[in-house]
Amino acid sequence: MKLIYLKDIDKSILYQGFTIRTALLNQFIDFFGKLAIGETRRISIMWDNQLFTDIDVINQNFNRVRYPNHPEMYQVRYSPNHPFAKALRLAFPELTQYLEQQLALKKELTQQGVKTHNIRIPNELRSSIVFYATANKDIWEAVSIPAHEINQAKQELIAHPIEESLLESLLLNDETAQIIERPHLARIRRIDKNVCLNLKRLYGYRCQICGQLITLPYGGQYHVIDAHHIDPFSTSLNNNFSNIVILCPNHHRIIHAYNPHFTSKTKEFVYANGYRDKLSLNLHL
Repeated sequence: MKLIYLKDIDKSILYQGFTIRTALLNQFIDFFGKLAIGETRRISIMWDNQLFTDIDVINQNFNRVRYPNHPEMYQVRYSPNHPFAKALRLAFPELTQYLEQQLALKKELTQQGVKTHNIRIPNELRSSIVFYATANKDIWEAVSIPAHEINQAKQELIAHPIEESLLESLLLNDETAQIIERPHLARIRRIDKNVCLNLKRLYGYRCQICGQLITLPYGGQYHVIDAHHIDPFSTSLNNNFSNIVILCPNHHRIIHAYNPHFTSKTKEFVYANGYRDKLSLNLHL
């Protein structure tokens, strides 16, 4: 199945929808087709053996005079009372309850004049949903990965640990690896592979650190490029776009050998001796 989008479950998707990340917009338009500014198209989502209809995909008509350089903004939209929104909240009750409690607390603090921050979802509640294409571009298939499934997969990796570099290789390349025989890892592995392939295409198979298409001198017809999980996948199982960088094999091996810290603010890997590898290409972080 072709991956359309991967989304962590948060307040937005539980109540009103989500925005397609700007970095992935071109790939989305290639699949879905281009909408005129302000145009809306209706889609349906098949999830958990139910078909949810009347969901909008819209190219938002924001103030383009005020924001002339802002890229187009495609959003998937529905109301809090839409059957899909209600089904999501029923499927993720603990996460929904946590968010409602945090929103109530945030409202109370704001009324008292206390500055609040964005709500952070604890790792143990982290869940995600993946949208795949079907033969009809206006019907999407959704697959959810609830928190308990992610946590069970983590326990499997604790009980049967795999070195991070080997795990990354198995996730992407080995269709017969024992990892896919572990039930809680099977769907997570499939999603991770799709996310990584999408990002490789986004960067034209170039390394985000050195910017090189390393196979170009040899003809460039083959793609030799790796996907690296910033927060190790073997412990986090975080396969979101924001946890992955695309690297040439040289930089990938160096990072695994020296284990530098990635600073999200400056978008660079910082090594123990102070050396810094800054991303020369960055379209999604």
